Amino acid sequence: MGKIKTFFSWLRSCISPVYVAMLVAAFVLWFIAKLGGTYTTDIVVNVSIDDVEYSVPCSIKGKGTNLIYYTLSPKRTNVKIPASDLSFETVVVEPGHTVVHITSESLEHALKPRMNDLSDVSVNTHLTVQETIVDQAENSNIK
Repeated sequence: MGKIKTFFSWLRSCISPVYVAMLVAAFVLWFIAKLGGTYTTDIVVNVSIDDVEYSVPCSIKGKGTNLIYYTLSPKRTNVKIPASDLSFETVVVEPGHTVVHITSESLEHALKPRMNDLSDVSVNTHLTVQETIVDQAENSNIK
């Protein structure tokens, strides 16, 4: 413990406190200047569609300061969207197996007004809402 105190007292005698303050100020100004540019990053947005939660991976583009807010603040990545704002598509994977997706375009169009301080929001996946599998044995008895 004594060696650490000795080191810091030696460091204080070599480096002026004004120098350290100016170094910190320069770093803060550089950081602010760099974050004024436009950047792109990937985040996970928690989307609530009619009270059902989904995690949606998205690429967002905007000012660096806004991207910092979105990555550090979980409240800003929670979005509520009514199902009436979305469009759905039904895909038949194989007979008896259907999947209902939310189209990526409709999800992007619903997210953009809710994340209006960003210049671009793109969804990186199809969001599966419902999956139905009908057993082939049951299917043959229905006929």
